[in-house]
Amino acid sequence: MNLPHVTSISFEYESDNAYYFALGLRRCKSLKVYSGAVTADIVASLRTLPVLEGMMVSQRFRRDECIALRELLSTATQLKYLYLSHMDLGDGGLELLAEGLAHNSSLTDRLNLWNSNIGDRGVQALALSLARNESLRHVDLSNYRTSNNNNIGDRGVEALAESLVHNASLRVLSLSGNTPITGTGVRAISRILQSHTSGLETLSLNRINLGDDGGKILAAALSINKSLVYLSLQSGSIGDDGLRALASGLSRNSTLHELDFSGNAALTAAGLHSLKRYFRSPSCALKTLFIFDINFGDEGAYALANALRQNKSLKRLRFHARGITSKGWQAFLNLICDKSSPNSLYLSNHTLIELGESLSPTVVVNWLGINERNRNRNFAARIKILYFFSDLDMEPLFQWNLKLIPLVKSWFQTMSSPDVDFEAVIRNRELTAIYKFVSRFPFLVVDDFKSYVTQQRQRIRAKICELEEEERRLMQV
Repeated sequence: MNLPHVTSISFEYESDNAYYFALGLRRCKSLKVYSGAVTADIVASLRTLPVLEGMMVSQRFRRDECIALRELLSTATQLKYLYLSHMDLGDGGLELLAEGLAHNSSLTDRLNLWNSNIGDRGVQALALSLARNESLRHVDLSNYRTSNNNNIGDRGVEALAESLVHNASLRVLSLSGNTPITGTGVRAISRILQSHTSGLETLSLNRINLGDDGGKILAAALSINKSLVYLSLQSGSIGDDGLRALASGLSRNSTLHELDFSGNAALTAAGLHSLKRYFRSPSCALKTLFIFDINFGDEGAYALANALRQNKSLKRLRFHARGITSKGWQAFLNLICDKSSPNSLYLSNHTLIELGESLSPTVVVNWLGINERNRNRNFAARIKILYFFSDLDMEPLFQWNLKLIPLVKSWFQTMSSPDVDFEAVIRNRELTAIYKFVSRFPFLVVDDFKSYVTQQRQRIRAKICELEEEERRLMQV
């Protein structure tokens, strides 16, 4: 084999060919990404490659292979990510890898250890290495299938938290599916969130039995956290009490942009109603909320619509529409387009651009499209007002006589529509509004015109006098 310009390669394990493949691999000096099976010989060859940036391995590791990988981690200068998913690494294997990781400064992007049969002992070793490693940004210790499950509990999480409260580099941590974690582990995680040193931005705690008590523990930490952007608590057995506590804590949070409560089937309309405190908080910065697999029905729709009425940050509210009838969708429609009066329309929600799922009613989708196409919420409000109200009441503005005509005109001139017919409607409404002023104050219009003509005559006479004076001066010269 002589492949000096190959940048990525994949190898499926065959014992007869592995040794020769390892020898040939040493010639691939441009190799950046390796995926597939490994042996100790293959790992030894990978150590010789000067620009290797990533490895993706999904096989059962023997001890000699773990030792070889430890040596690679200890000496690698370019390796940025390591995927060791769906394999029987075990605590012993992770302990060896952690020894190498402690001396590595190049692994910055990701360490992926999904479904690797890891328990508390292995994570305690990993925690010690993370305390010394100041470069790694992403650690995933999740479970995504039933075989080779990680089995991380409170002791492992406590050790991890102890190292991460002082770690400023880690941005993403996932512990999803590690069901042995209890309230003790959740308290440890909350210490990371409360740390002023930690820069953690993404936290996934899916399929962990948090319960209402876990929700309350996280709520206290989230109220003072200044870094978290994404939080996923899918299928965490959180009920209404837990959600109330989280809503209270989040009402003081200004960084979270995405929140996932999907699968917490115990939540009801009463719990969703408590989100009102969060959504109406001046500090709320949430842009996306997932609440799939919660059958909240019309009552839940009423609660969410009411909670979002004054919110100006949320763009996407995603949920399954099961159990929601036309009455529930009408509540959402009134939220984004309350046509009871021009003022009610102006105060409607003009920020939401996604609601429900792909099967949401067409009329709701259409008005969400108006919000999306007019990212300035004031423009979206004006479009909705002009669509529903052909005769805008100018009477309240007449107390200022004609002084507000320029403002009214500019209000209309900022409006436009790709729909040619609706564009014509906008221009006609503009003329109608101006006509109301003119018909209400005809003499003022005439007087203003006379005043304008007089001023123009005076300017012309002054200019003539100026020219005549200049002519006389030139003649004297």
